[in-house]
Amino acid sequence: MKMRTGVLNAFIVLAVFIISLPVYKNVYAEDMAPDFALTNIEDEQFSLADFRGTTVVLTFVATRVITCKMQVFILNNDSKYFGDDVIIGLIGISNETLWVGGDTDEQLRQFREDCGFEGIVARDTEKVAEDYNVTFIPTTFIIDQTGFIRQKHVGVAQTRESVIFKELQVVIPEFPSSLILSLFMIVTLLAVIICRRRHFIRPAMNRTRAQH
Repeated sequence: MKMRTGVLNAFIVLAVFIISLPVYKNVYAEDMAPDFALTNIEDEQFSLADFRGTTVVLTFVATRVITCKMQVFILNNDSKYFGDDVIIGLIGISNETLWVGGDTDEQLRQFREDCGFEGIVARDTEKVAEDYNVTFIPTTFIIDQTGFIRQKHVGVAQTRESVIFKELQVVIPEFPSSLILSLFMIVTLLAVIICRRRHFIRPAMNRTRAQH
């Protein structure tokens, strides 16, 4: 009886853990990202096509949803490593898409300030969220340099390490992958060992010749 109870409790814990996972990932390696044109909260016009040739991270948010702020903090941290290789944009969804949307420019400005975000922020005035089939927020897309959607995350894309950070390492060709970095470190270590061995072997050989 105790064994059955233990198994049941373990099953319940596992089920709760799976349900509470914050990341739901879909891969769209063959889909072209729908182009759009919006005006940001600084009253500047831009379009997705403007950033062709650069990796784009596009996140749909609503200021009243706490998990959106969590996602922006994660993006802020990731942006420190990629610099100009990645364009990060936030789009505030409209009430027509989801009932939690409808933020004003002023609310989005305050949201950006609260999050310490320095990227592009704009209201969705052209039903962009519908074109991207956004049904939950935050939803984040990684769009590669050629305009294809490489990843889609529904919910906060975060585990012990940033999921988006790892995916960007793959998408950005200029950014060295962890495998390349590991190989570089191994080669460097071997070179140091060889140089040290030569440094110690040569004096020993010279002493041996001198004795003879």
